Amino acid sequence: MNIYTENGLHGVINASGRMTKLGVSTVSEEVGKTLVEAAGNYVVIDELLEWAGKRIGELIGCEDACVTSSASSGIALSVASLICGDDLQKVHRFSETVLNTKKREVILLKGHNVDFGAPIDSMIEIGGGKVVEVGYANGSKIEDITHAVNENTCAIFFVKSHHCVQKDMVDVQTVIKAANRLNIPCIVDAAAEEDLSKYVQMGADFVCYSGAKALSGPTSGFVACAHSKDAANMRLQYKGIGRVMKIGKENTMGLVKAIEIYQRNHGYVPTVTYEDLKAFTESCNTIKGITASIIQDEAGRAIYRSKINVSEAEYGMNAKALVKQLQAHDPAIYTRDYQANIGSIAIDPRPLKNKGELDTIFEVLKKLGK
Repeated sequence: MNIYTENGLHGVINASGRMTKLGVSTVSEEVGKTLVEAAGNYVVIDELLEWAGKRIGELIGCEDACVTSSASSGIALSVASLICGDDLQKVHRFSETVLNTKKREVILLKGHNVDFGAPIDSMIEIGGGKVVEVGYANGSKIEDITHAVNENTCAIFFVKSHHCVQKDMVDVQTVIKAANRLNIPCIVDAAAEEDLSKYVQMGADFVCYSGAKALSGPTSGFVACAHSKDAANMRLQYKGIGRVMKIGKENTMGLVKAIEIYQRNHGYVPTVTYEDLKAFTESCNTIKGITASIIQDEAGRAIYRSKINVSEAEYGMNAKALVKQLQAHDPAIYTRDYQANIGSIAIDPRPLKNKGELDTIFEVLKKLGK
């Protein structure tokens, strides 16, 4: 039992990933203590946000950062800050500012205009940007981006995510270099990325991270900024549209603590190990109708999952039906089902609370087969 099941909600085994729809991640005891202590005291919020930005900058190697309520709010605030700069009147009269500003075009690759749970282009538009799609869904070149640059270009936007088309797409470093050469701000959406430094080091001006995904922090986010003035302009947005996406004192402190722990441990420390996943995969291969193998993350991150191919004829149901059966179990088991329509699901070990949950998944898979 936990606080959710005690209140009549479904228990969940999360083998899908750091997904917002499942609560993203669980925080450590150290982060939890920080949240409680911060929640029990008062602070001047403007001072806190400035301190947190500088502290995050020290931890990850950039001039400054802006703490946000999520990576997606970081996208909106980054774009809005480029449109308004340090002009508080523009921030206060944001709708009017957007209507009267021509230089607000944000170049986005067509293969990056994805729905990650909400559309990327909506996040840009909330920040006042006008999306200019370039390239094609099945490929892009740097010339697709550079050809679209004009006097109204506000930013070049790059999405680093498994949601995006990976094949035949121009890489992030090439895009950042081109943006630098053209003196156009480059925003990188790196919400779930595990390296907190490399995109700023490559030359990106704004890098948007989730605080709850790789970092296992509270619901939060931050934007690593190459220049302090950009972080300051982002924080100014909290006097305008940022008010509706503000982050509280406890989540701010919890985020900083999560980053400190993450950097101290040189990354995420898994509860379920690669060896555990390997043993699970081998066991799954003993189930009739299932063929399992270890695969690496689609976006090239050092994340490994167990891919389970399902033979309908031998297992007794196809992968899509299996997804439904797993979710109907008590507790509900959520897997990565992006490829269920072509016969496979995947088990992500990172969100699992312990090896026992992995064992439960195996037993349920075994039981459901004919």
